[in-house]
Amino acid sequence: MRLHRFFIAGTILGALTLCGCDVSSMTTLAEISRPYVGEYVCETLTLGGEDLLDRFETVKLTLGYDGGFRLSYRDRLGAEGGYGGVYEMNAACDAVTFSARRGLRTVSRTFPVRSGAIYADLNLQGKLLHAEFRFP
Repeated sequence: MRLHRFFIAGTILGALTLCGCDVSSMTTLAEISRPYVGEYVCETLTLGGEDLLDRFETVKLTLGYDGGFRLSYRDRLGAEGGYGGVYEMNAACDAVTFSARRGLRTVSRTFPVRSGAIYADLNLQGKLLHAEFRFP
């Protein structure tokens, strides 16, 4: 029985060695499971130091398994809106890049990801827009 197990293990190891598989090209568990996929809730939203979050019922960022994102909101008056595109998570440098079409061109922005939270800082007409999105 023991000899049988060694034979099977040796056969598998030999097959992997001879098949030319490159271990470095295999995907990681994080790439397969994509633990960052899901719905993030905006916990901080300021423009030029003024808190804007109290003007909204919800502000959410949804990252899909397929590489698509959706930023959606509902204000206190019940009006809803959103914006979508594609994203690419770069776990090696803890950053996420969002890309969306604007007319005939594609606009891309990269933001840091720290401790599972996405931090977005943009300059809007000379004022800093700061947003923090976290898993609830």
